[in-house]
Amino acid sequence: MRVVILTNKQGNQIALANKIAERAEVAAIVFSKNIPRRKPDFSKRAGLFLSSLAGRIIGREFVNIWTEMQKKYDVFYPNLPTENVVEVKNVNDSASVETIEKHAPDLVVVSGTNLVGKKVIEAAQNGYGIVNLHTGISPYVKGGPNCTNWCLAKNWFHLIGNTVMWLDLGIDTGNIIATEQTPLDGNETMFDLHWKVMEHAHEIYVKSIWRIGEGKNVPSVRQKSVAEGNHFNSVDWNARQMRNALNNFRHNYKNYFADAETHRKLSADLELFPVTDE
Repeated sequence: MRVVILTNKQGNQIALANKIAERAEVAAIVFSKNIPRRKPDFSKRAGLFLSSLAGRIIGREFVNIWTEMQKKYDVFYPNLPTENVVEVKNVNDSASVETIEKHAPDLVVVSGTNLVGKKVIEAAQNGYGIVNLHTGISPYVKGGPNCTNWCLAKNWFHLIGNTVMWLDLGIDTGNIIATEQTPLDGNETMFDLHWKVMEHAHEIYVKSIWRIGEGKNVPSVRQKSVAEGNHFNSVDWNARQMRNALNNFRHNYKNYFADAETHRKLSADLELFPVTDE
């Protein structure tokens, strides 16, 4: 199966591209700088600035963990799986559509870009379509900037996991292909937790892509048929939420997983769609 990958240049995304290349032919990669085409309004810019400022002070641990994770991936995956690379400011630039049309992939694979628009989605419909990876369990936890951290802030440890979906015009709203909880035991450091979530995300994405290419049956479940869920915005990731996440991880995380019955009961209320590698 031939794929075109739409992503960004961070280490975790390059790692994912290499893992996909072990199961599929990567015809081309489009790297997006994720620069918005329209300047956000003043209130949103102010909110994002305050969130960024809080991240440098209160949430410094999260920033450091993300940086450390990227460095680790850079060491493991220093090279790209293809020489056919296109760089764009925004994933919806014409070069993205042209790359898809030129290589005529069986599947377009998206991860870590800004919101994908109608022209890119339509260009992908000559094959199986276009899929997206969300590092959160949809529809229960959607949005950003990091759903694992939102789960920590809300004490929703049972909702830490990942989703593979058919991509649509919404934010993490496409029909579900796979959803799984990340296997955790409560003994993780904060770095271990984020590393396990990312590695698990890569695992279920690669399996899902392989199943599509092999013509295996994959789900296409409307998210609203599962639950209404929760959507989080980057502008709301403020100092209070960062403190909540850090405190909950330090004081509640390990105890939660030690209480297997609570984890079992909360997990039993979820409708999940595990993916197999068979």
